[in-house]
Amino acid sequence: TPLWRARFSEDEWEAAMTSVDGHADLLTYSSDGLRIGGLLVRPASTEGRRLGAVVVNRDGIAGRDLDEDIILADLARYANEGFVAVSSAYRGNRLSQGVDELGGDDVNDVLSLVTLVQRLDYVDPSRIFMVGFGRGGLMTYRALEMGAPVRAAAVIAGIADVEQLAASNPEISLGFEDQGGWEGLAKIHGGWDGPEKGRQLERRNPRARAEDGKAPLMIVHGRMDETVPVEQALDMAVRWQSGGTPVETVMYGDGDHSLVEQQADWQARVLAWIKRHDTRSLLN
Repeated sequence: TPLWRARFSEDEWEAAMTSVDGHADLLTYSSDGLRIGGLLVRPASTEGRRLGAVVVNRDGIAGRDLDEDIILADLARYANEGFVAVSSAYRGNRLSQGVDELGGDDVNDVLSLVTLVQRLDYVDPSRIFMVGFGRGGLMTYRALEMGAPVRAAAVIAGIADVEQLAASNPEISLGFEDQGGWEGLAKIHGGWDGPEKGRQLERRNPRARAEDGKAPLMIVHGRMDETVPVEQALDMAVRWQSGGTPVETVMYGDGDHSLVEQQADWQARVLAWIKRHDTRSLLN
């Protein structure tokens, strides 16, 4: 069983797959002139309703960890709570054109999806929320700093500083060959000579600008995370809150990057966080 499939019990998996039947759509939309794939799951009844929407930013790079069933199951949780839930595949994989830039221009794929969702006649455009896991956390931070109209957000095991990760993980610069491969940031940006490397890595360091964060933010992380150091999450929380924006942190002392063992708890906390900031949810 793949690690991310293990996030679901058999009952959860069956319930999610059943609930999306007839209420899920494979999306194709435009971002920077590229055709981008995505998924949408909505409640069974949307007629005459204006629902809140949750944009879920997936983990993984290019085709790595791109599993439509896993994404559908994640989205179904929010749809079962009365939200429209959507996720972008991002650019640069079997569902989308372009090249995955790991928090570069591909952040526009998230922003374009938000715009698309706001235009749906069964979505209240003022009730948009965002959740990101791992790399999806980076996309969430970047989308927020670029002005995504989000009422509240949650980041789980999220990347806040690509430069720090690149120092210990050569794949970020040089890429990888498995699961369809990815060429890495050095090749994408024409090599790392001169000031370009610093410019591109700074662009992917949202914690350097976190004091300007405007959306209420929940940060969930494991102290035993060996993929994204916990200090990124702690530093992000301090900086985000220093600007006067509400922050709630959830730290698991024995949690690793997957947070599989703590999944039921953090999922409940994230959903409660979203509902707390969705002041109109009880009216629908």
